[in-house]
Amino acid sequence: MMDSTSSPLVWAPFLHLYQPPTQLPAVLKKIAEESYVPLVSFLERNPHAKTTININASLTSQLAEHGYEDVLAGLRRLAEKGQVELTGSAAYHPLLSRIPFSEISRQVQLNEEINREFFGGVYKPRGFFPPEMAYSKKVGDAVAELGYEWILVEDACSSVQPLSFDKVYRLDKLNLAVLFRNRKLSLAIAFKQVQNATEFEELAKKELKDSDFILTALDGETFGHHHKDGFEILEGMYGKFESVTISELVSRYPKGEENDPMESTWAANHAECKKGAIYPRWDHPGSPLHPKQWELYRLALTVVEGYVHQIPPKMLGGKVRDHLTPDQRKWLKARDLLDRGLHSDQFWWASHNPHWHPAMVERGADLLLKAILATPEISESEATRAKELYQEITTEGIKLYGTEPIIG
Repeated sequence: MMDSTSSPLVWAPFLHLYQPPTQLPAVLKKIAEESYVPLVSFLERNPHAKTTININASLTSQLAEHGYEDVLAGLRRLAEKGQVELTGSAAYHPLLSRIPFSEISRQVQLNEEINREFFGGVYKPRGFFPPEMAYSKKVGDAVAELGYEWILVEDACSSVQPLSFDKVYRLDKLNLAVLFRNRKLSLAIAFKQVQNATEFEELAKKELKDSDFILTALDGETFGHHHKDGFEILEGMYGKFESVTISELVSRYPKGEENDPMESTWAANHAECKKGAIYPRWDHPGSPLHPKQWELYRLALTVVEGYVHQIPPKMLGGKVRDHLTPDQRKWLKARDLLDRGLHSDQFWWASHNPHWHPAMVERGADLLLKAILATPEISESEATRAKELYQEITTEGIKLYGTEPIIG
């Protein structure tokens, strides 16, 4: 354990900034004013404070659309100074472990294209954050193939137990470093199990060896929005620890030992992952709505991906679009709707575990229904089934859980 003369523990704070493409503008504004604007201001006032940030393109584009370009400009300045490291992810926050390999690549590349539009050349992500920390071997393969150097996943899924936090692991047979968030320390902040930086430091010293690093991963909305006094805690933590980016951890700590994580999400512990109970908030076996949502989701993927006159990506630039057929134009619209409709939040809000939001559930189902109906050459049975599922999802949810949101 550390004593009073020990060097401060090394801390790699990771923040995940995201809002679904179906977010209500008033909610986006509230969160931006409570979390994103003060976060940028806090980091600019504290130039010693380093952090790794993931911001999905879904949020990037919404911030620009709703007048928060200053947040994006601030993150760009912080990244240029090396104070903030920006990561890769999936544009519209799908559960990557539950979609086809081709869709993983598409979502990741869309995220890079959109974020580069707003952040410019400073957006050169070395690391990758899978939405909901949903990991499977397929996800690891895709991230490695797309050229990333490291991936962040939940510590509960590690094949090496107990997990060490004094080294960097690598995925089996892949040239990809795998970093594990410290679940206990992260949740201690997220769920207010510690009230200040001193309590967090005491917990960290109890849990870790002198040579260990701290890797916390939290929603960016934790500070200011979920926890009104969050920035006071954050400031205290930066005063107690040496902060580094995750890529600096990879450079600083020994690496090489193989680790082959189980399929997992942030919501499942090690025992649950081993039993296959991996998606309690998104695909719960006891949920009356999740099976219907997933049927609509898979139908949308099948219909849009199955259109026989898809447009090769190389045809989508410049003036080539002027020469597309009417059906190809329709398919492009369907493709865009599907990209957005793959987001994970619709399942979260339908879970009633404990959250419920009828508008967010309806908006998610609506994107998938519109993607299906916009696709040329769909069969009558496909259109009919899509409409039935939409109706069942939206009406049965309200019958079960009511018209008022349960935010938690």
